[in-house]
Amino acid sequence: MNIRYHHLMCIPRYQGNGYSDAFCRNLEKVKSAIKEDNYTLVEKCDDICSFCPNNIDGICADENKVGRYDRLVKEKLEQGEAPLPKDICRDCSWFYICEKI
Repeated sequence: MNIRYHHLMCIPRYQGNGYSDAFCRNLEKVKSAIKEDNYTLVEKCDDICSFCPNNIDGICADENKVGRYDRLVKEKLEQGEAPLPKDICRDCSWFYICEKI
């Protein structure tokens, strides 16, 4: 299973909201599977992106923005720090959910 770096912050904060029913079902599946499966951290579309409307032929329509998130999360992890949404992705359209958690 492939997981984008920034999705490491999204998965534990996911509360059932998403782009579509198919997207939500897939994210629930990934959230359950990540606890048991090995995964590879990537800086490209991943298993969560497979049902996202922003995934256009394997490339995110917001790649500049989410690529920045990936790089920042990767840097935090390499420094032994926990990546937090307030430091990484305040401009995400779903941030309003994360800031309440």
